[in-house]
Amino acid sequence: MKNALFVYLLAGCVCLLSCTSEKDYPIAMRHAMGCMNARPDSALIWLATLADSITHAPQKTQMYYRLLTIKAEDKLYMPHTTDSVILSIVDYYQQKGDKERLFESYYYLGGTYRDMNDIPRALKAYHQGIEVGEDTEQTLLQGMTYGQMGILFAYQDLYDESRRMHWKALHCYRELGDSVKCANSLCHLARTYDGKNENDSALYYYKEAYRMARKLRKDKLADGIAGEMGCFYYDKGQIGLAKQILLEVLPTERKSSNVLLCLGSIYKDERQVDSARYYWGEVLKYGNLHKQCYANYYLTDLEKTQGNEVLSLAYGKQYRILQDSINAITRTDAVEKLHLSYSFQHEEQKNHQLDLKNESYLKKIYLLLFILLFIIALAVIVIQRIRIRKQKAIEQEKRLRLIQEEQYKHSLAYMRENERKLQEVERQLVEAVKQNDTLRQELLLSQRKVLETSGHQSAALLSNRELLEDAFRRSDVYAFFHQAEQEELKVQEEDWDALRTAIDIAYPQFTGRLYELYPKLSQRELHLCYLIKLSLSCMSMTHILICTPSAITQARKRLYKKMSGRDGAGEDLDKLIADL
Repeated sequence: MKNALFVYLLAGCVCLLSCTSEKDYPIAMRHAMGCMNARPDSALIWLATLADSITHAPQKTQMYYRLLTIKAEDKLYMPHTTDSVILSIVDYYQQKGDKERLFESYYYLGGTYRDMNDIPRALKAYHQGIEVGEDTEQTLLQGMTYGQMGILFAYQDLYDESRRMHWKALHCYRELGDSVKCANSLCHLARTYDGKNENDSALYYYKEAYRMARKLRKDKLADGIAGEMGCFYYDKGQIGLAKQILLEVLPTERKSSNVLLCLGSIYKDERQVDSARYYWGEVLKYGNLHKQCYANYYLTDLEKTQGNEVLSLAYGKQYRILQDSINAITRTDAVEKLHLSYSFQHEEQKNHQLDLKNESYLKKIYLLLFILLFIIALAVIVIQRIRIRKQKAIEQEKRLRLIQEEQYKHSLAYMRENERKLQEVERQLVEAVKQNDTLRQELLLSQRKVLETSGHQSAALLSNRELLEDAFRRSDVYAFFHQAEQEELKVQEEDWDALRTAIDIAYPQFTGRLYELYPKLSQRELHLCYLIKLSLSCMSMTHILICTPSAITQARKRLYKKMSGRDGAGEDLDKLIADL
């Protein structure tokens, strides 16, 4: 009492100093959470200190406080008598979408209905918890839920379903590496095999559970399992071995109804009536509903054989009352149908979720295919455009080369080259005459004639070009644009037209060749080419085109790339225009 009072006082002080915000739980609650598994009695004391102040806390804190209280009571085997509180907790976490706390709430809702002997609703709650818990990482709680379902199925004599649940629980505990709970699950599995009269399997799992408990040095657990093995041996007719085991574990299992009930039966068989009466009487103190029912049945028969009719009738009456209660809560068909229904619904829900996932995967696959096709199409378009651009560049370069070759034929350099070739042919012709090579003479004479004709044509064209250029330089339009350079006159559209006509006369097909090189030539770019052909300076161009020198420089570089397909400087464009 003194220790409890001290804890109450300490917790009260802590509560006064702690604040209950929506994010932080009170310190007393945190202490309770810390010692919940190891010392649920202390956790319940810590929670009790908040009984008065918790009503002023946020709803989140209140709900978790109630859940912790139910959890502590469950761990202390305190029976639940009403579902009102736990139902409100379930509703709250369901609305909040907190799956972890909702799973925990469903677990204790099932435990509440279990204590109220409402097996169908208990199994329903456990089923709902499993559905929610599949999306969480609460493996321990999953194992505990499967274990409770297995126990309830066993009470309904549904041993196959019970076995399946215990196997699932065992899988969860093995995943967690919890050997103690694994030993418990193996013991439960042994009971299911015993219920189906599969004796070899039952004995194997009992021994495995016992061996594991002893290895873990969990003596109390091992003694409990040994007690069940003693009862198993008794049921199978190995009375001596059963009695030996049960008496060995009796000091630690004095409240085990299985051990007490079985010892009573052994002593009754040995005609030790007082011992049998004593042990069965102990079962009435510590046993559950089923064990008390058995004890009353055995005592009814025992007292009747001893001639104690009054006691026999009293025990018989109590037996019938307990049997009626058991019959009321044992609804095997209903429970089995309920479980099958939930199992079917669960599988249907899983199938539906799988269909949704498959549909989602298909959408993703279609999206990826669409993206892939789009990328391929885009790549094809880009490659095609690059190919077209390269082809245009090749064609443009070819056009430029042809124009340059044609221009070269009309140039002074070409005449000099032609003259050099003519001299070479004359020299070869002299050698052919000396060698009296008639055939070679004819060939060389033919070449000389071609070269002379070409030279005369080139000379005539060059002379004509010089005359045309001279006439152009003495023209009014030429003078006007050079005058505009000095006086910054405003150039009109008709002035540009006049310049175009004059340039095309002086340099035949000049404008047409510009468009051959770049069909998308703009009006301003065309004017820039005319000014370059006039040999105007960059500064003069800025006055006429009304722009900055840098703009002229950049425009010349861009226009050269458009015409030649190659990067270059403004001077490269000047040379290209001069040669046209």
